[in-house]
Amino acid sequence: MRKVLFPCFLALLIIACLSFSGCSDKLSIQWEKHTAQVNNVSPKLKVYIENSGSMDGYMCDGSELKDAVYGYVSMLNNYVDTIELNYLNSNIIAYRNDLKSFIHDLNPASFKKAGGNRSNSDIASMIEKILMQSGDKTISVFVSDCILDVPDGDASQFFINRQIDIRNAFAKYLKEHKNVGVQILCLESHFTGNQYYNGGSEYIENQIRPYYMWIIGSQNLIAELNKKVPLDEIQHGVKDYVAFATFQDVPFDITNKFNVNKNAESCECVPDRDNMCRINVKADLSRTLQRNDVLCNKSTYTTLNNFVKIEKIDKIADKSSIYTHLITLILDYENMQATAERIILKKNDLPNWVEQRNGISAKQAINNKGTTGIKYIIGGVADAYKDIENLAEIKFTMSNK
Repeated sequence: MRKVLFPCFLALLIIACLSFSGCSDKLSIQWEKHTAQVNNVSPKLKVYIENSGSMDGYMCDGSELKDAVYGYVSMLNNYVDTIELNYLNSNIIAYRNDLKSFIHDLNPASFKKAGGNRSNSDIASMIEKILMQSGDKTISVFVSDCILDVPDGDASQFFINRQIDIRNAFAKYLKEHKNVGVQILCLESHFTGNQYYNGGSEYIENQIRPYYMWIIGSQNLIAELNKKVPLDEIQHGVKDYVAFATFQDVPFDITNKFNVNKNAESCECVPDRDNMCRINVKADLSRTLQRNDVLCNKSTYTTLNNFVKIEKIDKIADKSSIYTHLITLILDYENMQATAERIILKKNDLPNWVEQRNGISAKQAINNKGTTGIKYIIGGVADAYKDIENLAEIKFTMSNK
């Protein structure tokens, strides 16, 4: 009996040793620590409401526009140094009273009394004026219907020229302000009034029409304000969204699947039974200004090595966390090599809604709840940022131990 037991014991011992030896294999991850920039700057908030004739219809009873603007600016006011209120058309017209009075005075009579050229809206010129009054410590909020007034002649050429004007305005500003970001929010409101177009107008009663809120300023400052006043909290909701940003160094931390790392710049991972290593990357992606559905989309990212796969991206629910998203990576330990890796957040194309809301004529824009020429306006901003290919990257090295 002893002669039978000894070989069995020896075999089990060999298997145990082999298993223990396998478990000693480790993957070492190392990276350079990137800490979040601390913003001690309280920005100056400048609010611009277009007061051209085409905006009168949004000032009707039950207007969601006034609710949204009042609520959002009121929340922002808690986190800024000073606030300036303005009407805007051919001129910037300062409003000298407080925010409550400003919202109360959002009506056709006050718009007309404020003055300026209310008959023609030149969005490119308005944006140029806003940028001239902006700076690294300024956040500008611009509210407009963004309708391009099409003159007689070739409408397509007119749209293209306005796109070029807007591109030039932002491109010039980007040369001096490398960190400027732009958020464009499409919202909707009841509208009762005249919808103007070249040669006439059409009266619309109690219809839902889109309008736009632009947020322009330092990406760092916008990101901080977005954390304190999330865009999802804007009253009546944001219907569509697009943002433009420059490349950012992303603060991040890496742990193994048990959320453990050795120190601030390295961690070790033991392969699972399937010979795969799973690591967690916690990153602050707020400064990219992209919406959560973009940031949680795996196709938005690329990796350098084919043995590194993104399993999923989740938004971190804990508001006290310095990180916004958790990226779960799977590394094929058997086929991996000691090498460097980069997780790259790519710049996205313009979202489909920009084309869907675009109207070539005022009549078409009314019928599809769209805006005449909006794709050319937003396209001009996109053209100014066209040389930005990647919005962020996460770099680390891997080696077998």
